[in-house]
Amino acid sequence: MNIIMSMIIALSTMFMMVSHPLSMVIIIIMQTMFISLMTGMMIKSFWFSYIILIIMMSGMLVLFIYMASIASNEKFKFSIKLTITMMLTPITLLFYNMNYYSTTNLSDLMMLLQNLFNFPSMLLTIMLTIYLLFTMITVSKIVNIHEGPLRIKK
Repeated sequence: MNIIMSMIIALSTMFMMVSHPLSMVIIIIMQTMFISLMTGMMIKSFWFSYIILIIMMSGMLVLFIYMASIASNEKFKFSIKLTITMMLTPITLLFYNMNYYSTTNLSDLMMLLQNLFNFPSMLLTIMLTIYLLFTMITVSKIVNIHEGPLRIKK
């Protein structure tokens, strides 16, 4: 947990140092993954963190496509501050106590997963699966393939 928290802090520090929009998006994506991982470890059920991760990743994908079309010709400049921060982050992680073991048993996790497919939760799981399938089919029918790409070539 301490390693994940230190990575979140290091990514927040690196985010303040970068100026290129694509590197900002990549840092936000990594930050989202670490936050969802930490949330899943704290509540001992990864469903909430999966939902957060999927929502944030879909938003970041739209933002990444938009920024790639706008800042496609902008050069990426390496900063000395960013390079030093990226080198010092693994060194500081080595000084943390590496004896972190999860206190949850494997049987506890299996019981949580097993409860998802038992009777009361089974109906919700089936409904969500059908809803996601319906949404995927609807979006694929709405999107017109013959319109062309989002990015206009010059």
